[in-house]
Amino acid sequence: MMQPDALRKKDLTEAGEAPPHTSQIGSARRGFAVNVASNVIYMAVQTVTSVWFTPYLIAHLGIAAYGMWPLVNTLLAYLSVFTDSFNSAISRFLTIDLGRGDSHTANRTFNTALFGVMGIVLALTPVALALAFVFPHVFDVPPGWERDASLLFGLVALALFISVIGTNFAVSSYAHSKFLLRNLVNLAVLSARIGLAVALFSLFPARLWHVGSGVLLGAIVAFLGYVVLWHRLTPELHVHMRAFDRSRLRSLMGMGGWIVVDRAGALLLKRIDLIVVNMIFGATMTGKYGAVMQFSILINSLAITASTVTNPVIMNRYAQGDFVGLKRLAAQSVKLMGLALALPVGLLCGFSRPLLSIWLGPSFRELDLLLVFLVAHLTLNLGATPLGYVLSAFNRVRWAGIATLIAGVANLGLAIALATWSSWGVIGVALAGAIVWTAKNTFFFPIYTAHVVKAPWWTFLPSLGFGVLGTLAVAGLAYASTLVNMPDNWFTLVASAAVVSLIYLVGAGTLALNRHEWQLLKDMLPRKIQ
Repeated sequence: MMQPDALRKKDLTEAGEAPPHTSQIGSARRGFAVNVASNVIYMAVQTVTSVWFTPYLIAHLGIAAYGMWPLVNTLLAYLSVFTDSFNSAISRFLTIDLGRGDSHTANRTFNTALFGVMGIVLALTPVALALAFVFPHVFDVPPGWERDASLLFGLVALALFISVIGTNFAVSSYAHSKFLLRNLVNLAVLSARIGLAVALFSLFPARLWHVGSGVLLGAIVAFLGYVVLWHRLTPELHVHMRAFDRSRLRSLMGMGGWIVVDRAGALLLKRIDLIVVNMIFGATMTGKYGAVMQFSILINSLAITASTVTNPVIMNRYAQGDFVGLKRLAAQSVKLMGLALALPVGLLCGFSRPLLSIWLGPSFRELDLLLVFLVAHLTLNLGATPLGYVLSAFNRVRWAGIATLIAGVANLGLAIALATWSSWGVIGVALAGAIVWTAKNTFFFPIYTAHVVKAPWWTFLPSLGFGVLGTLAVAGLAYASTLVNMPDNWFTLVASAAVVSLIYLVGAGTLALNRHEWQLLKDMLPRKIQ
């Protein structure tokens, strides 16, 4: 069996590369605290706007018409599988090229990726137009909203294509670990999306295209912002058709192809449920399920945003050949991610009933069990996110992709079975995802990652267990507090959540963290605070 160091050298040699210098590593470490702080601020803003925007849309559109918004996003997520997977491969190769100061190879990688993605977008455009046309005929759309639903799909598809081309330019901020600048662009995008939609709702009768117009404006803002960052951070890169390299394309497609398989399976695990609900239960239930599902999407987005900071560090440990440090960092990241996710997930589970009643109205509180099934498993499943970065660093994504695709197909079958043959209704759809996803991330993902890094098979399982225990503790405390005093407004709900959070943070800091993990948390703080 080839050793990890040999694997790394073989991987770089096949791509025509030499081992990278360590300049990027020092840069990532110096900016780590700033990156974490900017991610925290962006996550806070994103959370507040998401929680506010959902009931705003429901109030203006109605629950059935609102359901078309999350349904369109779900469908377009499948179109983005190819572009997102290609961009993941780009991030890895371009980071290595820039890290070792090879501007010639970096330009080959960048232009091959840019024109390759543009080709994919051109190929997908007829598919998007066809789906926009048939959308009202295939899915259950509320009467009178058929044209709006098609227009919404078309606008969001156009925004998606602009975004995926812009993502090529966003790689520069990722490669240089400039997450502060990246998040400033993201905040501008968020402001544009929400601001235009609210302005249109205020000036004209409510239509679905108002939301799509906001998304399109946000995509344009993102594209322009990432181009500016690309120009400032990587002046050595230039757009030039002659830099397109077919051999480079094969390297990108080789890794990206298996990422496509993984992303397709992940979407079947995470985003097939709303399609099943629409097909079986109709537009109104699609709106209700889609509204509650926003918390699951939000937690997923927060986990990705938080874990992104560790990705360049893991990549750099791999580039250095520091496999002991890489394994330790991966285990610590999984543990800290799980303990961090345990707080919001546990609060959502324990306060599910009063939260839905206060947030969307008393008629939604009966969906409290649905919310629990949608989010309870996320601590474990999203806590494993850093392990995916380890597999990407080693370029060992094939079997992970196959396993994820198998799990996704199993989830689709189980969701349909529980929705049609059991008395669980839409809860059965959520339960299917929780069962299959948890099984995959308990019995395959951490064990396979341990195999790749040459560690004992159980290496990462204890780290995942801490998050599960933390979720149970927070959910139990939150639910117990509702038995004493059921919150009936935002003030009492936030106050109760604050008390539970304080108890959990003290307990987790005292009982769950060792001195090495405290040091890692300390390293995230600015030097003056340290």
